[in-house]
Amino acid sequence: MSAEPAAMTVLHVDDDEDFIALTAELLGRQSDRITVISATEASEALDLLEREDVDCVVSDYEMSETDGLELLAAVRERHGELPFILFTGRGSEEIASEAISVGVTDYLRKGGGSDQFALLANRIENAVEQARSRVSYWAVFENTDVGLTVRDVETGTVVDVNQEYCDMLGYDRETLSDSTLDELTADVPGYDAERGIELLERAIAEPEFSFEWPDRRSDGTTCWVELDATLVEIEGRERSLVTVTDVHERHEREAALATLHQVATQIQGCETVESACERTIDAAESILDFEMCSILVAEDGWLVPKALSAGAPDDGARRMRPDQGLAGETYQTGESTLLTDVLADDTSEPAKASYRSGISVPVGESGVFQAVATEVDAFSQEDLELAELLVSHTARALDRLRFEGELRRQNERLEEFASVVSHDLRNPLTVAQGNLELLADEYDSEHLDHVREALDRMANITEDTLRLARRGDAVEETSPVDLAAFADRCWNVVHTDEATLTVTDSPTVSADRTRLQHVFENLFRNSIDHATPADGTTVAITVGALPGGFYVEDDGVGIPEDEQCRVFDPGHTTTEEGTGFGLAIVEEFATAHGWTVHVTEGSDGGARFVFTGVEILD
Repeated sequence: MSAEPAAMTVLHVDDDEDFIALTAELLGRQSDRITVISATEASEALDLLEREDVDCVVSDYEMSETDGLELLAAVRERHGELPFILFTGRGSEEIASEAISVGVTDYLRKGGGSDQFALLANRIENAVEQARSRVSYWAVFENTDVGLTVRDVETGTVVDVNQEYCDMLGYDRETLSDSTLDELTADVPGYDAERGIELLERAIAEPEFSFEWPDRRSDGTTCWVELDATLVEIEGRERSLVTVTDVHERHEREAALATLHQVATQIQGCETVESACERTIDAAESILDFEMCSILVAEDGWLVPKALSAGAPDDGARRMRPDQGLAGETYQTGESTLLTDVLADDTSEPAKASYRSGISVPVGESGVFQAVATEVDAFSQEDLELAELLVSHTARALDRLRFEGELRRQNERLEEFASVVSHDLRNPLTVAQGNLELLADEYDSEHLDHVREALDRMANITEDTLRLARRGDAVEETSPVDLAAFADRCWNVVHTDEATLTVTDSPTVSADRTRLQHVFENLFRNSIDHATPADGTTVAITVGALPGGFYVEDDGVGIPEDEQCRVFDPGHTTTEEGTGFGLAIVEEFATAHGWTVHVTEGSDGGARFVFTGVEILD
């Protein structure tokens, strides 16, 4: 059910009381919405306007005390845009022109019988409804808590603004009126009046569309706002009503996040702890606007400053124990802290007495990032979250550098060990073997054979140990290898007795030839030495392709299931003659390629070694 039309009160001003009574009677007949009150003098009319809630004034032009235009001027001065209709028996173009110039709402001549009063009633209703609509519109325009601007549809020029928008940018209303898009747009590449008009037109055409725009504040800084627009009719003209929301903080946060992700790559690429920390501090200064910040890294039982911002004093950070102050607590607990007032916190031991607030963020397990300020409550929860995001990249970089350092030291120890094995074991072993041969020329004893076997086993262990120590690093260069031809070549090197080799497929793989040769030779020897049945039956070995890999299997005695998980352990062997390093080398060299290897039961009951993750080239 639609609402009843609102009633309206009309003040009729005329010095002819009979005409006043007639007008009231006829207007009441024309519209039951209109109630007429009357005055015969201008002063009386102004008094009534102060006491009554009047929606429209209908006034004669020529009256004894004053004329209608003088009354109109007084009404405009005291009651603004209250509808005012000049209803006069004396009409002329001159009077009509003057009435319009001083702001009359409508102009109508008396006469014409009841039809003229019907027309008057219609003009009154239209004027009041438009005024009420205008009052409602401007009330919303002024009292809303978002910025509003009325703009020219074609040019985007400002026609009017509300106070909220003025406060947002720091201008007064007069300054903003008639401002062009160019004048209000900050100097940001890619944003100009032409693009602004296009986006406003799209916002009008697509109700769900809004866009961000860089407005220029009165102090010259940029204020990012979000705009959406709708087409409205104001005072008979089409305008763009633009809602303006301040999204500057959101925009800055999103920009900071995007930049931090770019910086992450730079931090991850740092080659030293110092450079990673310095790059982090640079980002904290330039992106997060932290003037005073530092990173402390755990080193030799202390938290040691590794990087300090340019805005911090030279003694703005100091070496601390891992359990000392807020830095120590952050390091030990792995939890971030937002400190609004240093003086109210018993844990803090600031490096400078002037520090009053700060944030403390763990850098993984490597150290602590801290930012401080000389005023209370200088940091927000958002500052803390952005710092955590930044420092998470630093933590990963430091973890990588620590791992690489440990790996480098391990490799150095291995190389040192290999050198010892190569020099300190090979030389006396060679001497012992040489003297054994001399001794064999003078004496014929079965004990010499046992010595020779022991020395040969020692030589094999030495070579396998050196191979593990010096060839276990990751493969850096590979070449195409024809698996069938390569397996045949390796087979010819191994002492195979009566064993046989079958290659069922001939894929080309990407591999380091030297290490792949050791893989095949060790597997072939392992099958011949350990898979041959006790009755001496010849063992058959097969090499074949798999999706994403290959396998080497034999039809021998196989490997018990409970031992399959231990066959790759260094030193594990099932015979007195074995070194226990052959299969360890196989796994090590497979891993160096990025492959995985496991052992399972073969198709004929023997052992199958399966390699996966192999790059197949054809």
